[in-house]
Amino acid sequence: MRSILIFAAVVVGMWVIASGWGGRVNPHTWALPAVLGLTYPAALACCLILLVPALLSRTWKAVMALIIAALATWPAFQVNIPLKGGNEIADSTRTFTVLTYNVMSFDSYYVPEDTSSTMRYVLDTDADLVVLQEASLGPKDFTYMPATLPLKEELQRKYPYHSHGYHDLIILSRYPYSVHEDSTLRNGIGTNDSGEFHTYAKAFDIGMPGGHNLRIINLHLQSIGLSASDKQAYRNLTHLDSVQSRAHMSRMRNSLYNKLAAAFRRRALEAQQLRRFIDRSGKNVIVCGDFNDTPASYVYWTVRGDDLEDAFAHCGRGYTHTFNSDLMLFNIDHILYRGDMKAVNIRRDKVGTSDHYPQVVTFEWISSSQSSEAH
Repeated sequence: MRSILIFAAVVVGMWVIASGWGGRVNPHTWALPAVLGLTYPAALACCLILLVPALLSRTWKAVMALIIAALATWPAFQVNIPLKGGNEIADSTRTFTVLTYNVMSFDSYYVPEDTSSTMRYVLDTDADLVVLQEASLGPKDFTYMPATLPLKEELQRKYPYHSHGYHDLIILSRYPYSVHEDSTLRNGIGTNDSGEFHTYAKAFDIGMPGGHNLRIINLHLQSIGLSASDKQAYRNLTHLDSVQSRAHMSRMRNSLYNKLAAAFRRRALEAQQLRRFIDRSGKNVIVCGDFNDTPASYVYWTVRGDDLEDAFAHCGRGYTHTFNSDLMLFNIDHILYRGDMKAVNIRRDKVGTSDHYPQVVTFEWISSSQSSEAH
């Protein structure tokens, strides 16, 4: 029994390390570590479960193997399962709130009822800055749901500075801003299935109270593009009794893995280009939105670099997920930042009808300097 525990501990430990560090490998070099990165929380869970019998049986070699594996991935652990929690606000007059949310077109294409709980939530949250993906304030998105027009008008009154957006990336702001036009963000890396350029980020330079200049980069990186049958295959794989044949497993390998690998490579290029844009930006920067990748990914670590903080890692607690569809419970929406501010509170709300959950972050300015510029 102890020999089995030791063997299992070594296997699980290798899984933990491979998934925790998989995000440091460029998917263009090798895609498998990127795919393994998706499983890091599951690997940690297996590590914890296996630790119980190892401790009860006093199989110390297995215990040490599991603990060493977990500690070896401490950087990934801190951003996937932070233990800090919220921070005390020193001066409430120096705070501002940011809501980031992939709203999935405000329900207009997906919910038959003439209502929009997603839009109502955005209004009720009352954030200073609202950063939305898969959103538009143009008339075409509301022709299907006329009853949402009053909510749209209320939204525009509440946020006098708002963007109609292009390629579904918009901002609603209490404060004036300018759009920073950059061809690398507008044109993207490649083309989507429709033959059009995929716009993956948009930058807004905002004049905040107190003389602070803030650049917000709203992003929606390349999605995986799974078909309905691909998602059904994934759901089947989460229920072992549904897996009935090797042919089913082969289909999963050939379809899901290949699509995952292709998406990882596309996002890697976007992340590299976005990182260069961040390097050219000023001091106060917030990068937020739908990364379509987890904190254990190459995309996350590339965009974050050495200078950005993670709001969730800084003041979150425990594991969370922001994507909620088809049993794919991954944390793929992030808020990274740098400059004369710190994140003091973050929450994820389970509301709306989107396939993503919103996140609200409270920031506090830590410097009264008025010289921070967004270039």
